[in-house]
Amino acid sequence: MTPPTAVGIDVGATKAEAVRVTADGTVQARARADTPATDVPGVLDAMRTVAAKVLDPSCVAIGVGAAGLVERATGRMKFAPNIAWRDVDLAAELAGFGLPSVVDNDCTTATIGELLAGAGRGIADFVYVGMGTGIGGGLVVGGVVQRGANGYAGEIGHTIVEPGGLVCGCGNHGCWETVASGTTITRLGQERLGVDGRGVVEAAAADDASARAILDEVGARLGQGIAGLVNVFDPSLVVVGGGPPSAAGDLLLEPARRACRDAIEGAGARPEVPIVLAALGTDSAGVGAALWALQEAA
Repeated sequence: MTPPTAVGIDVGATKAEAVRVTADGTVQARARADTPATDVPGVLDAMRTVAAKVLDPSCVAIGVGAAGLVERATGRMKFAPNIAWRDVDLAAELAGFGLPSVVDNDCTTATIGELLAGAGRGIADFVYVGMGTGIGGGLVVGGVVQRGANGYAGEIGHTIVEPGGLVCGCGNHGCWETVASGTTITRLGQERLGVDGRGVVEAAAADDASARAILDEVGARLGQGIAGLVNVFDPSLVVVGGGPPSAAGDLLLEPARRACRDAIEGAGARPEVPIVLAALGTDSAGVGAALWALQEAA
């Protein structure tokens, strides 16, 4: 008998990626499509398209990790700062596949993925920081992923760190994600080097001083924010995931670690909290969504 699998879909402001996953977190198939962030029907169509490409008879459920505020009681996407959807029933959009589906925030499902099959295995208390178009997060306390009263826990990127600063996708000014996200790397790369975020990382890896300075700057702002999270939650580990950290690695995380040590309360009086890359890389959200769907379907 073929072991059951589930499809996990990671939907964000730039792409929708689906993976078919076994119960141990192994990815059997994947499909990806670009998402037009200002076109709600286009994003939903991309989500359905990638799901259809990886589904097979072994699939028993579908899980979705979507960037935005997902209402815990209903699974509805109530608001997304970097995608134009408002009050969208994502599960209903997948009903045509005839499988049970679960929907949550993408960084919440990424946290599930790292807890069950990644860097957080065996760790009772850790923080997940997801860095992409914006910044999102997840919190594990006592081995349990925390979702909050409404399901909106983990919106760490929307802490204001620069009052009156750049406008954020959420409508506020000076949110953490305006100074420490993949979008920030791209903005600085275009302003200073005429390249996008990928170009910054490639140039930094080739030892370009200006590109390294950009990653140092963004990494420092990332680490300062992480220090605040450590002060509040006292985790034993911080896991950083998403496209830019996966691509840049220590070029981004080393300045983050230094800045965190400099900014944290009582650095010399407490155990150092490791800041590590997500073990599942950019698959954390999709794998986590699939594993959660498998648990719910069991």
